[in-house]
Amino acid sequence: MSSASLVTSDSRFIQMEKFNYSYGDHQVLFDVDLDIHREDITALIGPSGCGKSTLLRSINRINDLVETARVVSGKIKIDGVDIYTPEVDVISLRRNVGMVFQKYNPFPRSIFENAVYGLRIAGIKDKHELSEAAERSLRLSALWDEVKDRLHESATSLSGGQQQRLCIARAVALQPRILLMDEPCAALDPIATARIEDLIAQLRGQFTFVIVTHNMEQAKRIADKTAFFYKGKVVECDDTMAIFGNPANKLTEQYVTGRLV
Repeated sequence: MSSASLVTSDSRFIQMEKFNYSYGDHQVLFDVDLDIHREDITALIGPSGCGKSTLLRSINRINDLVETARVVSGKIKIDGVDIYTPEVDVISLRRNVGMVFQKYNPFPRSIFENAVYGLRIAGIKDKHELSEAAERSLRLSALWDEVKDRLHESATSLSGGQQQRLCIARAVALQPRILLMDEPCAALDPIATARIEDLIAQLRGQFTFVIVTHNMEQAKRIADKTAFFYKGKVVECDDTMAIFGNPANKLTEQYVTGRLV
């Protein structure tokens, strides 16, 4: 991530400290204090427009591509390193922090080329290494058995759920430490959604997950921790069962019971 990247025993793998973020003059995140623990699955919930996706996209700095986006103040640290300091290499950061988007977006290439896309961008050309990586990532995404005989077919020939799993394969091929998921099941039917949730459960412990979801039941099924956002602020973060069963904040209770939208 940088020449001085740190490795610590602190389970707080990602730390947001008084993080404020805006698009031009429109501030969307306010004094966000949030700890994401190593190898946990953390769900971010809250009404549309409350800043969840902005925070997610700030963790791998993909929002840097938005001209008006800027950090107002505060920090995001990964393994103790402030990722917004000038010495952090953003390309290296994004290799360590994979991302899967709401709408599955395979490239108009073969299944194989989608799986190894990031490796090719990283300069890896060895055919054996690429083949091994493709199989490894497709196995991790529970897709190998379905596509091993059709690797050179177009990725767009796959079903929606398969395409989303291929996007997960593409993200894990670089062996990131963190996987960000922005409503990964929003465009999928219930059967495909169940497959993705099963896959996330199977990958538990191999990655640190941060998942934005509007699906309360999904958060309850898959997340270790859940953070509730409202109007750009973290209202409450706790064990998922506590958030849904015994929230400390009245706003949280109103949201998870459907009385606040």
